[in-house]
Amino acid sequence: MSTSPEFTDYVLDQLTSVGVIQTTKMFGGVLLKVDNKQLGVIIMDTLYFKAKEPELQKRFEEMDSEQFEYNRKDRDEPVVSKNWWSVPEEVLENREKVVALAYDILLQGS
Repeated sequence: MSTSPEFTDYVLDQLTSVGVIQTTKMFGGVLLKVDNKQLGVIIMDTLYFKAKEPELQKRFEEMDSEQFEYNRKDRDEPVVSKNWWSVPEEVLENREKVVALAYDILLQGS
């Protein structure tokens, strides 16, 4: 599960107005944090935001977002991470929309 440096740079560029984003390698992807709060992760050239609040999860469902899932050798069915939701391409391509969504993610539970 890896991601390209070019896609990571694109995501970071789209999110520049969110603030200083710390990046850490994680499972072949890149974890994104702002002020030590997890914002998202990039895996296989897909951006996932961490939505813990039910209202935010419902918004992602309405955007036809998909939950992050992965396969394990010891299971027949994929493992679904219920809090990690893909950011749809049309949202990611619109800087205002993706930044607004990022702020909502960072403010949840505050």
